[in-house]
Amino acid sequence: MLVLFRTIFFWSTVFSSLLFLVPFLFTLQSRPKAIHWIEQRWGRLLLFAGGVKTEIQGMEKIDPSRSYIIMANHQSYFDIFLLLFSPVLIRWMAKKELFKIPVFGSILRWIGAIEVDRENKSKAYLSIKQAVDKIRKGSTVLIFPEGTRSTVGELLPFSKGGFSLAILAGAPILPITINGSCKIMPKGSYRVFPGSATLSVHSPVETLELTLKDRDQLQKKIKEIFQNDLKDPSSLPVAS
Repeated sequence: MLVLFRTIFFWSTVFSSLLFLVPFLFTLQSRPKAIHWIEQRWGRLLLFAGGVKTEIQGMEKIDPSRSYIIMANHQSYFDIFLLLFSPVLIRWMAKKELFKIPVFGSILRWIGAIEVDRENKSKAYLSIKQAVDKIRKGSTVLIFPEGTRSTVGELLPFSKGGFSLAILAGAPILPITINGSCKIMPKGSYRVFPGSATLSVHSPVETLELTLKDRDQLQKKIKEIFQNDLKDPSSLPVAS
């Protein structure tokens, strides 16, 4: 009964809040600081609606004056709300299908999300070029290197596109590991299970001196950061 109540309450909050925010996001789309303020509070609202207790570690490692490529493991839709705690505005890289969803697709465009077409190589290259341009102008871009959500929190294979982007942009990679969100909303389910999740920010990994020849080594280094944190018992969330 608790799960049913939480699920209804959460999704009611999602849809009602999005409809409420539409005129504000449309009006403020050219004001990134205002968009960031809205996103942070929207994320907190939805975590509250889902009954999610959060623990955030290492936020002091983020320098708001720098731009990053944030890489996070992906366990659940709730990862998005957790990452909205970031002190810097995130430009999301989202698959093209999401831009076709009524209202939600428009919101993605208003907040500066970058459309990614995974099935078309030439369009995928244009997405990377667009992301490089945004990063060089001071934007922070988020990538889920696994490309999809894992089922039980395991780490899936990484795609190479994000690492090429980091090297081409010369921007530091900011690894963020997420623990526990897969239990709150498992992949394949839209039910909400109240619980706790941990978000851990790691030290930035510089890419300025790297070339595309270093891409595989960079990928290995970032993946080891995730693997070491996800298998560390102290990083697991405490059940509520």
